[in-house]
Amino acid sequence: MTEHFDGRVSISARALERTVTAIAASRLGVAASEVNVRLTDDSGLLAVAVAAPIGIPPLRSTNPGRALPERIVDARSQIRDDVTRIAGATVGTVALTITRARMLEERRVR
Repeated sequence: MTEHFDGRVSISARALERTVTAIAASRLGVAASEVNVRLTDDSGLLAVAVAAPIGIPPLRSTNPGRALPERIVDARSQIRDDVTRIAGATVGTVALTITRARMLEERRVR
């Protein structure tokens, strides 16, 4: 059973922006400092615009992973779902612009 408290809870625009930045960075496999996020109102829904590189495995990798277009479409959907789940915001649109591909370092097993 949930207790009821009077008042309200609000998340500042800056906190929401940082949350979306961290989510996008995680889903794209890059540092948060490389991610640029813009949040706007879309008729009462949250419109998210992300511009960032995407991490890709080294060209000589033994595990190249999924095709890039498929990863980008999945990342866009995952960003929407994560923002809704974590921030409680109703997301309308997510515009994802990939600015470049950044080669990830291959981890070696010791």
